[in-house]
Amino acid sequence: MTKNEFVNQLSEYCEFENENFTLDTHFKSINGYDSLAIMSIIAFVDENFKMSLTTTQLREITDFNSLITLIGVDKFENG
Repeated sequence: MTKNEFVNQLSEYCEFENENFTLDTHFKSINGYDSLAIMSIIAFVDENFKMSLTTTQLREITDFNSLITLIGVDKFENG
């Protein structure tokens, strides 16, 4: 999955309001980013990357880029 596909799929999975998100979109600026969204992010990452994130790790992320860095940039395709 590319980084942009990740942003689109995660946004849809979390049921964020229809917006054009970028890699630099701050999570706190997203309408619908709440504790349920955080749990959804944890589930999405587990399902797609077989990686268990903790809420402590998620408190440290600010945008999609920082989440990608946490997951590991090498796990994404170019494009």
